[in-house]
Amino acid sequence: MKVMNKWKALAGSLIIGGALTTSGLVMAFPDGDHGPRGHHKGGFHREHMFDRLADELDLTEGQIAQLEANREAGKENRKADRKAMREVHKQLREAIESGADQAALDTLAVKLGQLEVKKFQQMHEQRTQFESILTPEQKTRLDELKAKREARHEKRMQRWKDSQNDE
Repeated sequence: MKVMNKWKALAGSLIIGGALTTSGLVMAFPDGDHGPRGHHKGGFHREHMFDRLADELDLTEGQIAQLEANREAGKENRKADRKAMREVHKQLREAIESGADQAALDTLAVKLGQLEVKKFQQMHEQRTQFESILTPEQKTRLDELKAKREARHEKRMQRWKDSQNDE
């Protein structure tokens, strides 16, 4: 049980850390597939967010074309990585349900961790590619947008914390 809690803490930390480091820039790279929840299936939400970001930064047609080319170049790899992640999750669930020994669970946890690290490296590469096409003025505007987004996030988190304390 202790290792499972540590694994959950690690996975949660990776997810939260990734969300904070990307500061929402992943939305600039729509995949068109948003997983089993399906409420954004087809990419409409991300495409809308990309369009809004493109407008906010006043991206040129050339910049937009470059972003789309970068996205398309890695699309198949991201799809394969998501499939591998789902498979490891499935194996982990099955191993836990079948009462697998700790060594087997640890092996799966390592695989899962490696896939998570690879995902964050890819997101970092996407962010670097994105920022490399921006002009200095666009980078400044992007920083302003990030700061506004983070401030809104902090307000929401504070409201949530306050509501938890009221209960």
